[in-house]
Amino acid sequence: QSIEEFISPEEEIIEEIVSNQMIGTTPSVTMGELRSINIFVLGEATQPGMYTVSSLTTLTNAIFESGGIKKTGSLRNIQLKRKGKVIATFDFYDVLLQGDTSKDTRMQQGDVVFIAPIGQTIGLAGEVARPGIYELNDNETLGDLIKLAGNLKPKADIYTATLSRVDPLAKGFSLIPVTLNDSSLESMQIKNGDVLSVYPIVD
Repeated sequence: QSIEEFISPEEEIIEEIVSNQMIGTTPSVTMGELRSINIFVLGEATQPGMYTVSSLTTLTNAIFESGGIKKTGSLRNIQLKRKGKVIATFDFYDVLLQGDTSKDTRMQQGDVVFIAPIGQTIGLAGEVARPGIYELNDNETLGDLIKLAGNLKPKADIYTATLSRVDPLAKGFSLIPVTLNDSSLESMQIKNGDVLSVYPIVD
């Protein structure tokens, strides 16, 4: 067999491009096969365990390979462990809410993706772009919560919002009036299980 029979279509395309753009140059291209690596996805994954994946696999690819994150798992605290040490902490909100994949790290042989249990969750209802339940880090504020939800809608009444908070002593909920101005958004202390309701202005 001649050597031309072993050249892949991809190699032919690369050689043709280089030859056309660099006149007088004869390129020689060889392409190696992608190797497989073994990684672990553990913690609050839908199907935790060891997976054999491509060496080009990233952390998010590994999570999808394991079936995703359970409802009991954190989207904000995903740890990449290498040789027993945490080398990176990944926040899935960066990808889901901002489209930022810059911290989506490439996996290596033996790496462990550990999905921690979910942190504090705060509900947001009413006149915001994306009502829902959000997981907040310890240092995040009411202002950060509203940003995660896509900010207030134009009809939001910043003077009539209320915060529902579990009150164990009363065996129920306490309703706390909230004014959504700059000072209260940064200073208002929020707790796990709070629900913020933002009402529309009266026509």
